[in-house]
Amino acid sequence: MTRSHPLIQPIPIDSADDPRLSDFRDLKRRPTGRVLNATHFVVEGQLITGRLIASDFGVRSVVVEQGRDLGALGEVAVGTPVYAVSRDQMRQLAGFDFHRGFLASASRKPLGGIDDFRPDPVSLALVHTTDMENLGSMVRSAAALGIRQILIDHRSVDPFSRRAMRVSMGAVLGMRWLVMSDPARDLRSLADQGVVSLASTLAADSIAIGEVSIDAQPTVLVMGNEAQGLPEEVQRAASERVTIPMPTAPGCGPLVDSLNVSVAAAILLYELTRAERKRGQR
Repeated sequence: MTRSHPLIQPIPIDSADDPRLSDFRDLKRRPTGRVLNATHFVVEGQLITGRLIASDFGVRSVVVEQGRDLGALGEVAVGTPVYAVSRDQMRQLAGFDFHRGFLASASRKPLGGIDDFRPDPVSLALVHTTDMENLGSMVRSAAALGIRQILIDHRSVDPFSRRAMRVSMGAVLGMRWLVMSDPARDLRSLADQGVVSLASTLAADSIAIGEVSIDAQPTVLVMGNEAQGLPEEVQRAASERVTIPMPTAPGCGPLVDSLNVSVAAAILLYELTRAERKRGQR
């Protein structure tokens, strides 16, 4: 039996084909798609399910495997159905074992556009970011450094996909998401408002991140695709091209010519937020 919680009355489900479980059926075979193409999203695991319930997203339903501790869910809103299923039924639904006995679905919220940009000290922009794990890792790093606003284009993967959500440890839920319909044009529009954009690139004319001087202007770090980097038109639209300097070995050149995009984003964001903290201490 599922261990009870005084505020939760689980509804037993006898079959994975029950229509009440339609949000969760065949999750493994569903396409991840791009941004803006779904009405709801699904999260997995006790930790992220709990964070979803504690967020301001409207939870549609929760599925727990029989024998799990419902107290881990925290305070589920009154009227939110919590379904209890067997281990085999959970496997039939999800098709994978990352769920650790917990799944939840929630309604999507409308994403903002470039006109909704807030002049935060540092924001992150993702352009053609097509790897869910890289996206999730960048969001997690951004959240750890106090960043709460992310811009994303239509060609990037869905940040609310299960894998991106899982790698971000649920940090996706706490971000303001703004969609860029035309990244190059949108960066120029932000520049007209006094916003500095920094394009991460290996281009020869890029400057080391430590040499960037921003003078307390709102700043957007722009990251791209793991394989191709940022499109040239986006780099040209940015205020500056920045890079992480790599030490060289005598007679050999750089030992490493590039970093994983999520690692690079973490380093660049740390440098930018550290500079902001130093300005705040003056």
